[in-house]
Amino acid sequence: MLTADAASTRTAHRPSTEDAAHGIDRAAIDARVIALFDNESLRSHVRNLDKVELASVWRLTLQVLARKHARVVEPISPIEVHNRLLEGLAGEALLVSSAMFLSSLADAEKFFGLSFKTLKARQGGSLNTAVSERAMRAARATMIAAEVLGSYDAARAYMHTRNFALGGATPAELVKTSDGERIVLNELHAQAEGGPL
Repeated sequence: MLTADAASTRTAHRPSTEDAAHGIDRAAIDARVIALFDNESLRSHVRNLDKVELASVWRLTLQVLARKHARVVEPISPIEVHNRLLEGLAGEALLVSSAMFLSSLADAEKFFGLSFKTLKARQGGSLNTAVSERAMRAARATMIAAEVLGSYDAARAYMHTRNFALGGATPAELVKTSDGERIVLNELHAQAEGGPL
């Protein structure tokens, strides 16, 4: 399990996966997403919410994201991300990922194809690989959008805005698949270079 503290104290150097033309270091973003999902304090607070609402989960998530050390995480390799997804992310990652870009539990049910009862039952356990991967894709795209657009508010709006460059789809619709995520990330990279969004 990679925590923000453990990740920032690693000494082994990893090659960067930064796209030099775009200035977005995907390995660093992936490490920040994994560290967020692994944050035990956040997971505990999410598990202990009296009433599960994405707005409450988002407030808790923003508190973690605002901490300076949450941004200082050594990049991780794509194979490390792959292995974590195979292991299954913590069940709370499902709600944290949802809160990053969705407004309601009904939206989360639709995005993940799971009932609220199942979403709630996953808390304290592990997600399967498919759900872990979808949670990772959504959180990654939202975090990169926040980097490119300057804020999480702008990123959340972007995730639900139909985009001509995305074939008229919203990024939230596309990140359900890896091919769709690639399209969204390419569009964000174009935006980072100053292209139209």
